[in-house]
Amino acid sequence: PDRAIHYLTVKGEVYMTFQNISVLGAGTMGHALAVVHALGGCAVRLTDTHAPTLSAAQRRIGLALDTLAEAGTFSMAEISAAQARIQPVYSLPEALEGSDLIVEAVVENANVKTALFAEIDRLAPLDAVLASNTSFLDVFPLIPDRRRSHALIAHWYTPPYIVDLVDLVPSPECDPEVLRRVQELYASYGKAVLLFDRFLPGYIANRLQA
Repeated sequence: PDRAIHYLTVKGEVYMTFQNISVLGAGTMGHALAVVHALGGCAVRLTDTHAPTLSAAQRRIGLALDTLAEAGTFSMAEISAAQARIQPVYSLPEALEGSDLIVEAVVENANVKTALFAEIDRLAPLDAVLASNTSFLDVFPLIPDRRRSHALIAHWYTPPYIVDLVDLVPSPECDPEVLRRVQELYASYGKAVLLFDRFLPGYIANRLQA
């Protein structure tokens, strides 16, 4: 499949979807999720409130891509193209401008996430999809009401550019079409997508491990 362009067909109409990705949080999961989406062909803006973390993320992204190149998982041309698609930005408004899909990967703290979701509600396009990578929090009550139809959890396992499993959990108000679009996006990346009916602390893999 063409990794550079993703198509969605609705009622016979074909159009591109999820070309502009905002990754909020550049730490362990954030920088790696930037790699995943860039390898999938999307333009990625990566940001973090802690400037040293964002600076370090650029080195970590390079190391992740080097690992994939050494393994022969992607060609050098694909690796170079992916690296060029990742843009570090130092302001949240710039990171969210024109975003199609917002990947939230900040610290697992309800207060921090609540404050961030409020800023997303203020700054992001109304039709942008919000995907939280939360490991154990039920984030849906923290998300402003008008955003919940486009909100879900996309829970990844580290490192997500190697571990292909991703758990998708829709908010109780999530539009089924939104869930389908995200499922198709990650399936087009070659990921194994598990769909949940509702939030379940620990998901499946973490419960099995425990």
